[in-house]
This record gives sequence, C-alpha cells and structure tokens, in this order.
Amino acid sequence: MKSLKKIIDILDYLSEAERDMGVTELSVKLNLPKSTVYRILKDLLEYSMVEQEKDTSRYRIGLRLLKYSNSLLRSFDLRQIAKPVLKKVCNETGENTLLTVWKNDQGFCIDSIFSSQSINVSLFVEIGREMPCHCTAGSKIILANQSLEDIQRIINKKHFLKYTPNTIVDPKKLIKHLLEIKDKNYAICDEELQQGIKAIAAPIKNINGKTIASIAIAGLAQRMTSKNMRKLIKLVTDAGKEISKRLGYNKFIEK
Repeated sequence: MKSLKKIIDILDYLSEAERDMGVTELSVKLNLPKSTVYRILKDLLEYSMVEQEKDTSRYRIGLRLLKYSNSLLRSFDLRQIAKPVLKKVCNETGENTLLTVWKNDQGFCIDSIFSSQSINVSLFVEIGREMPCHCTAGSKIILANQSLEDIQRIINKKHFLKYTPNTIVDPKKLIKHLLEIKDKNYAICDEELQQGIKAIAAPIKNINGKTIASIAIAGLAQRMTSKNMRKLIKLVTDAGKEISKRLGYNKFIEK
C-alpha cells in the first residue's frame, strides 16, 4: 500500500503541475528518494501513464490517464445526476425546477420537473429552448460566473429584447447586475421574462470548479414573497451544491 501511495502522490503532483517535471524536482517536492521516483516513473512510462520529453527527460501525465478520465467524464450524465435533486427541490418548494447548461455563450434548458401546483401556469421554459442570459435566473447565474472579459464580450455582441418593464437591457446596468449576482452566488429573475413569474437559480460547478450549469425554481411571483424568499434561496443554493458535489466538486465552504 505504501508503494501505491507513492505512485498516486507522483501522479497527483504531475496532474497539478503546469509544466513537465524532472526526477530530482519530484524527489524534493514529494520527499522521496530519487531512486524511488525514477523507478516508479520508469514503470509508469512503460504503461503510458506518464510521458517523457526526449530533449529534457522531464515527465508529464500520459495519454492513458487521459483515456481513463474521458471515459469517466462520459459516464457523468448531468441530467441523470441532477434529476433526483430536481425532483427533491420541486417537492420541497412546490415550484417548477429547471436545469440549464451553457453552450456557445448561451443558456439552454435541458431538463425540468413541473409541480402539480403549477399545472395551469404558462411558462416560457421548455426543454431545448434558449434561456436569454439577460433575464432568466438560470442563465444569469452561469454568465455571472464567467470571466469579466467573457461577460463583456458576450453582452457587447448581443441585442437584448425587453420582455417586461423589469427586463435589464442596458449593457452597463446588466454588467453591474451580473457582478452583484456573482457576489451573492445566486440569481433572481424578478418578472424580467414574464410578468407574474419569478425564478431563483444557483450555480452548478464541475470537478474543476467551473460553473457549467444551474438549477432554478420558477413559479408565480405571488408565491415567492419576502417572507419565504430566504428559505427558497437556501433550498436552491443547497441543491446547486449537492449536484456540484455529485460531479466531483467539493470546495464549497458552508457559512
């Protein structure tokens, strides 16, 4: 088991390094004898777990590990992982729950659970539909977690429709709004897409901490009042953390 730990330590360090590493450097960083590091790397090289740069004799993670990681990532179907959490939130809040992903600088709804309480509520949302990034909670929270450069680029290239009197279409105001969302780590759509409809969304992060999706609840504004808003926000943000954890992200710090 001690030998296995040394192998894992070496692979962990190589996977986190931003450059190729030599035997001596790895030996110092991991406090292991050079002979041990050399022997392990030689064995890993034989099985393509690491690669060696011919000119410098330094090592990096090998293609075999990439093959394993790609296989693992393919097994993580976001809809399948998120579905139980979507159902739980729908049951606990009595509101519709939505799963939104980010693709080509746009948000798209890829799954939803509709509450029996909202059976007669007409929503803009449907699976496969684009969720406007300036006025839907699910897309706003994802956009807010992009880099400032990407936020500015995306906003500057889009023409925003004003769906209701509450819709923010001014680019400067929208950027300010998104920065506030990022700071709070949740987004609210306050009748910005449809009058009479509110939504609350939280980010979903992958194993690297990148926001790749969001979970949201949406329903009648009259049900999302100042009295229960704090409770609803906590339910949604906790759900976002739970899905993120299932995707391998575990760096949320509870406050």
